[in-house]
Amino acid sequence: MLWVILIFANGTALLLFNQALAGTLVNLTLPAPPLSAPLVYNNNTPVPALWNGDVLTVPVLGNALITVKYVPRVAASDGVISFNVTEGYYVIWAQGGVLLLPTLTILNYTADKNAVVVVAKGPGTVAYTLQGREIPPTAAPPASTTTRPMTANTTTATAATTAQPAAAQTAATTTPLPEEKQTAAAQPVATATAAQPNTSTAPSAKTPVEIYLIAAAVAVVAALGAYVLTRRRGERAELNETDRSVLEYVRRTGGVYEAEISRALGLPRTTVFKAVRRLEREGLVEVEKRDGRNFVKPR
Repeated sequence: MLWVILIFANGTALLLFNQALAGTLVNLTLPAPPLSAPLVYNNNTPVPALWNGDVLTVPVLGNALITVKYVPRVAASDGVISFNVTEGYYVIWAQGGVLLLPTLTILNYTADKNAVVVVAKGPGTVAYTLQGREIPPTAAPPASTTTRPMTANTTTATAATTAQPAAAQTAATTTPLPEEKQTAAAQPVATATAAQPNTSTAPSAKTPVEIYLIAAAVAVVAALGAYVLTRRRGERAELNETDRSVLEYVRRTGGVYEAEISRALGLPRTTVFKAVRRLEREGLVEVEKRDGRNFVKPR
């Protein structure tokens, strides 16, 4: 199973699983300890799931597109944020301004002036730091540990500047980690620029599984672009038609009671209630109690 790791310029990390599954109840092994209960969607509809340690039991009930997303528990030390992941394949998307320091096996990567996308194989540690920001330390280390050493790789997503030509802008840099984390002799710094071909450290001979994952990563990156775009516009990709209708009406009125939404849109009260809860969970609306009734207003 393929997990996507999103790392944003504000330091937030998000783990995302999105795959068609079949069965009644499916157990998913979470690659990193969650900070809080993961959000689970069955065909874009929120559903409850059983979370027990590193195992998440998801109700599939036939064939369905299952989406799981959660924020991992991280540790911060000396300006570096990190968390461990278990064995498996990962696509890591890092926004510009994030300096990646992973100890996973790097299979391939691509970079531009806005982001870096890395295809990697665990287990290992996903570590990163933010350029130009001070990160407060945390007392708790990552919940899991890595049992085998690996050569560390560093990939930098560098924002474009107007003072340099686009062809000379630095897109990615590969360097070793500090001495205490190195497992091989120090190597020269290898720099890939926007005008040069990809100088990835990926092995020349790839297994069929790795070739499949790299192809799948291309589709994942396209989906990530749509995800990030909708995130910036204030709406989430999992909103259905009813959710969007309710959100549009709330924004148009500037604030309205749930009962009035039901009457205006001709929807059952339970349908409106569920839609408002989803919109509230996504941070798109705010619900207040007024005279014992739910008043919904946009954020």
